[in-house]
Amino acid sequence: MEYSLRIHKGVSLFGFILLIGVLFYLTYNTFKLKNAQFQLAEKAIINEWYTGLVRNDKVFPGGITIINRYLMGNIHALESMYLKDTLAFERTKNAVLDSMFVELREANPMDSLFAAFKTASRLDQDLNYLLTINAVQLVFKNFSVVKIYNQGFHYPPIPDSLNTANGLVVGGSLKTPLPQNRVTSLTVSSPDDYNYWITFSLHADQNNRTWHVIKLMLPTFLLALFAIACTVSVYYITFRNWLRQKKLAEMKSDFVNSITHEFNTPLSTIIVANKNLQNEEIQRNPSNIQPLTKIIERQSLRLQKLFDQVLDITTMDNSSLQKEPFDLGQLLQEIIMDYGIKVSEQHVNITFRSLPRPVTVELNKFFFTTMMYNLFDNAVKHNRNTQKSISVSIDSTGPIVHLTVADNGKGIADEEARHVFEKFYRASKVGDQSVTGLGLGLYYTYQCIKSHGWQISVTSEIDVGSKFVITMQLKE
Repeated sequence: MEYSLRIHKGVSLFGFILLIGVLFYLTYNTFKLKNAQFQLAEKAIINEWYTGLVRNDKVFPGGITIINRYLMGNIHALESMYLKDTLAFERTKNAVLDSMFVELREANPMDSLFAAFKTASRLDQDLNYLLTINAVQLVFKNFSVVKIYNQGFHYPPIPDSLNTANGLVVGGSLKTPLPQNRVTSLTVSSPDDYNYWITFSLHADQNNRTWHVIKLMLPTFLLALFAIACTVSVYYITFRNWLRQKKLAEMKSDFVNSITHEFNTPLSTIIVANKNLQNEEIQRNPSNIQPLTKIIERQSLRLQKLFDQVLDITTMDNSSLQKEPFDLGQLLQEIIMDYGIKVSEQHVNITFRSLPRPVTVELNKFFFTTMMYNLFDNAVKHNRNTQKSISVSIDSTGPIVHLTVADNGKGIADEEARHVFEKFYRASKVGDQSVTGLGLGLYYTYQCIKSHGWQISVTSEIDVGSKFVITMQLKE
């Protein structure tokens, strides 16, 4: 079962990880889709407005005048230097670009124009823009095209804070321009000699675009989390019910074995007592017969009760349990005497220390006897010593009675001690195959303790022994 459970858990874990992966993949693709479609309507409106604004202009209204003055006013001088002196061409070209870009930035009217446009079009006031120049090319004689500026390259006079990977910043406060928030990119050119080509772009977006996209897809994300939670819950409930059904199926056969476990004690005692009765030496002395017949009578009655009650300890509770007052010392003497007959051939020494006065406790004799027999069986079964010993003692502190059962067995490891009262639990002992049982004895003991309203504790040391202490109340 442990092996099949391990496989089941492994397959389930793999399936869960696969499910998380699929959901993550779908969520990520949903994010990409939302990101690509974010503010498409706004981009269309801004694109229409901006292209109309620069229809007969460049970069921004009035930009063509500045650009023409610097490029067209220096184009012949730049052509001459380009053909004769490359270094002079580079210095002059960079100086022209620097001056042109500075004046374009200073003359940029887009801040006020974009703000007025957002208000008029009722767009989100968090929208920001970024206006950049991406490339500048001069057209010399015979349509000779020379690129004098291209985004992504370093130009000494222009600071890198303005000359970004997206082009030279003319205006705007958008911090992270992305391909998906580019509103438009225009290239204005002419087929004539002594002219120029210029490419410029407008981006528009919110600086916290990712957060806005996440908020848009939050319902999808929460739905994915809810789906995961439902899947995990359904799996957990199914797995738990499967374990319960599996355990119930196993308990069908365990029930018969557990009944056998309980029937074995009185039957063994009766068989041993009857064997002693057939002994000729015992028959010669009539005083020896009476105790044996009493033992047979008690165990026969106990066997009859087992048949009548079918020993369903799981139905015991404090309200329905029939309890009577008993002298605990006297009752324990009877139980120890009967058990001593059963293990008379197993080298078991049982000692009993009681109090000098009667100790009256309310209990159910049948279940209490079953509990003590289970403790004794446990002490004998888990004992490898040639001479096994069980020590039973009663101590009293005020209204509290402590019943102690100690043995010299092989002991219980600390990590297993807290599980010994669980149903079907058996301590693992590597290499020890001689110990049989279903792990029901101490479970029954705990059920009996709980139904009486008592408490039990266990202390143990490996290869030294175990000690069970039952705490009960004196009858008032």
